[in-house]
Amino acid sequence: MNNSSRSNIKKVNNVKNNDRRNINQKNYSNKKKGKKKKIILIFTFLLIAFLICCIYLLFTLDIFNISKINVSGITKYTQDEIITSSKLNIGSNMFRQIFTSKFKENIKTLPFVDEVKFSITLPSIFNIEIKERTSKYFAFDKEHNTYYRIDKDGIILEKTSLENKTENELLVYGLAFDEDVKLGSKLNDIYMSKIQIYNNIYEEYEKSGLNGTITRVNFENSLTTITLNGKLNIIFPNDTDIKYKMSFLTSILKDKLGEDAEGMLDMTKTNPVYSNFKNE
Repeated sequence: MNNSSRSNIKKVNNVKNNDRRNINQKNYSNKKKGKKKKIILIFTFLLIAFLICCIYLLFTLDIFNISKINVSGITKYTQDEIITSSKLNIGSNMFRQIFTSKFKENIKTLPFVDEVKFSITLPSIFNIEIKERTSKYFAFDKEHNTYYRIDKDGIILEKTSLENKTENELLVYGLAFDEDVKLGSKLNDIYMSKIQIYNNIYEEYEKSGLNGTITRVNFENSLTTITLNGKLNIIFPNDTDIKYKMSFLTSILKDKLGEDAEGMLDMTKTNPVYSNFKNE
């Protein structure tokens, strides 16, 4: 056998040996992957079983039954009123209450409640945090000679009387109310649009640099009339540029009438009309 033949045989043997090594390595790699998958499956199964056990214990152990309910952030309601409205029960499982009861929605049926947050103090204390609505508008119901407190979003909060008005509340005239007003309900879209017109006027007024205080707004006769310092009634049109009208008003008050003027100023005219008279 010559050298060339021996070399060829040797090459063939080397190829066979390499093939065997590759096959062995592949088998080893497959076995390793298979073991890894089994370990992952076993770990996943144990983890799921552990979580199921934990959930079961959370929902069944007496130690997690509500022993106390704390309420914070309230000025309009008592703690008992909030707890009663929530329909949470002392002695009931707190986790079951969290996932199955509608305690947040129940509490929000109270007119002055805006937001409800909660937390738990393990093992058995339930904490409720209330954010209350604040009254912005003090609206006169002409038909029934009474007043309603209304928040910035148009939610009717409370039936009241004029002597209870605070300095932070704006007197509002020209809104109509149903015979049976439901506290916690919202003004209809027509009156909300009127409120929005006033808000636009107020926003421009704040930018104007005028020093007077808006003490009243009236939406009667399809117009918006604001009263400054309880003295000067200013009528705004509802379909023209409020920004321009406010700029015009600012120049009139600063250059002509003075910011402490009283009477009536009609801004609906091309040339505003001023009438000097004392308000009641």
